[in-house]
Amino acid sequence: MTGKSAAALLLFIAYASVTWSEPRILNLAIGDSERRNRQVLVYLDTIVDTRRNDILSAQALLQRLDKSRLILIAEEHTNLSHHQVQLRVLELAQEAGRPLMIGLEMFPASDQRVLDDWTAGSLRESEFIEQADWYGGWGYDWDYYRDIFLFARANNVPMMALNASRDLVAEVRSEGLSAVRQRRNAELPPIVAPSSSDYRTLISSFFATDDSVHGALPEEQMNALLEAQSTWDAVMAYTASTTLAAYPERTLVVLAGTGHVAYELGIARQIGQWVEGPVTTIVPVAVGETATEVRASLGDFIWGVPSVTDPDFPSLGTVTTSSDGSLRIIHVEPESPADLGGLEAGDVLSSLHGRPVSDKRQLNQAVAALEWGDEIVAIIQRDGVERSLTVKLRR
Repeated sequence: MTGKSAAALLLFIAYASVTWSEPRILNLAIGDSERRNRQVLVYLDTIVDTRRNDILSAQALLQRLDKSRLILIAEEHTNLSHHQVQLRVLELAQEAGRPLMIGLEMFPASDQRVLDDWTAGSLRESEFIEQADWYGGWGYDWDYYRDIFLFARANNVPMMALNASRDLVAEVRSEGLSAVRQRRNAELPPIVAPSSSDYRTLISSFFATDDSVHGALPEEQMNALLEAQSTWDAVMAYTASTTLAAYPERTLVVLAGTGHVAYELGIARQIGQWVEGPVTTIVPVAVGETATEVRASLGDFIWGVPSVTDPDFPSLGTVTTSSDGSLRIIHVEPESPADLGGLEAGDVLSSLHGRPVSDKRQLNQAVAALEWGDEIVAIIQRDGVERSLTVKLRR
């Protein structure tokens, strides 16, 4: 694998959620055959039913969800407006008296116990964050999700861990599904539907740039990525299907990254092997001063949210890897605080704002304690020389 390919594969997971505002990804002629050949206009604070091509209020949306026991709501992980959409759907369903469950991408199924403890009220917030290894396993600022978790606990709504372990998906990518199944079959669904041509188009669109890091992948690497992503979707779909079977009176609302929801090519496509009945998808889309045009097959309902250019909570703009007790930067986003502060790929980051950072968990915790507008000092090792760099957290 070339350095470029390795970095691109790592960055796909890290950055896919922040590229959905690009018009080319919102307007792919893929997905449902009845909607893939037309567009719809999305306005701020409105919801478009892409099948009927009409505009709804949030309350009217809930009425059209009454026949669906599985609702997939997409998110860009660092967009607070997307999480507010998720929370609003949950609140309205709760007010209408629908028994709910919340399915979570950010937790592997092995972590179900800590979610049960949270909803039972037996953990304080700080205890939950620590026991769930929030900043080591998921990493995004807790405040993006906090209101949803508080809602679940206050209303006794079960929260269900849906995901595969990250090392499982990584092993499928590097070794192939058949090889991994021989060792870890119990962690895999009975069937993983192979990648479709539409799915290949979707994933390839993330790399269809002239960027030196995100450029087109070699065929072999793309095939490996597609198999890994398909496995990832299938694990979540299969866990969702068994959850629905175990709780036939409840509606499962799944919160997952847009790549797992959009165009109904991820979880929705995989779950059709085990679940009959409608699967409904809701996709928030950024809208600026005028309407945004998107492909009608992007989702069943498109919810217009404010356009943002930066995460709501501070981010350095780096991708890191940790080994042997050190944290190395492998990519710096152009024009990010890290880039403007002089951080470079290859730097070993040893402390941030006076806090030691030897792994991703410590780094994520350090960043979560900061606010936009802060000025911090990063201590790095570059070419064996310790340096002190000032990083300004500005949007």
